[in-house]
Amino acid sequence: MSILSLNLYELIKKNNYQGFSLSLIRRFCNSIVKCLRLLYAENIIHCDLKPENVLLKQRGSSLIKVIDFGSSCYSHRKVYTYIQSRFYRSPEVILGLSYGTPIDMWSLGCILAELYTGYPLFPGENEVEQLACIMEVLGIPPDDLINTATRRRLFFDSRGTPRCITNSKGRKRKPASKTLSQALRCNDTVFIDFVTRCLEWDPKKRMTPEEAARHEWLQPSATSTYVSSKSKENASATNGDGQQLGFMQKLQRSQPMTPNTILPEIKTPSQRQRYVKDRVKASKKKQQSKDQQANAAGQKQPLTRLIISCTTVKDLISIFDTQKKKDGSH
Repeated sequence: MSILSLNLYELIKKNNYQGFSLSLIRRFCNSIVKCLRLLYAENIIHCDLKPENVLLKQRGSSLIKVIDFGSSCYSHRKVYTYIQSRFYRSPEVILGLSYGTPIDMWSLGCILAELYTGYPLFPGENEVEQLACIMEVLGIPPDDLINTATRRRLFFDSRGTPRCITNSKGRKRKPASKTLSQALRCNDTVFIDFVTRCLEWDPKKRMTPEEAARHEWLQPSATSTYVSSKSKENASATNGDGQQLGFMQKLQRSQPMTPNTILPEIKTPSQRQRYVKDRVKASKKKQQSKDQQANAAGQKQPLTRLIISCTTVKDLISIFDTQKKKDGSH
């Protein structure tokens, strides 16, 4: 059993929500894509890919491991309809459409955006605002997705117009009011293209893990010039990977690990606290909904609830294969 380190959300938090360089993010992405390629080949959906479920393997290293396969399932043996943590939930799950392995690629796109900015890309307070956050950047979904959505009445009126809501901050979100580049405050066209292809409305058009592995942004020979227009970056902040990995190394050596151990005391804006509260609330609500769905269907706890401690894809596949043999013998 390996002892893992911080998860990516904790890393972002310890770095004072400043985000990381594109070069370091690319390293993280390469490891996640390798995992998703294996899952895709076995027709397995992770169902809860998020920063909290991606852990650093060891101190001072950018190597990561994807964990928590407690919600995972085969594409042809889905158990739940209410899956994925809200900020990383795909449109097909929100709208009540059939879902498959592409939902994990959607989550990957959201994770990459958060690693870059330090904040969730689509921080909806509830599902209605979650879809509004997505439409604010990507525009209104295609008509065929809306027309076949079983939950469309929650989000659209009879004419297919998005329902207008105001969040707790008094903000109304307007569809297609900003581009992905503006939302990320990033001008790197290759990175933006990678994230855009992860965030396709139509899961059939969404980039697969195999396509992601071949994308220009993940190639070792990529010569894209990374130009960042983030206001937080200046000459003194352009540190490069070495310094950021050094930060991780220092951070993990510090005992106890508190924000003030590495970083100066900084007053955290209330919206950051709201994101933390929303993560906790959404996680509890998601588990309650799963239990209700299983009880309503008169089901025993599904196989995936028995392997929540499984931390490697190989172990997961082994358990699934064992279950296949048992099912075949009945």
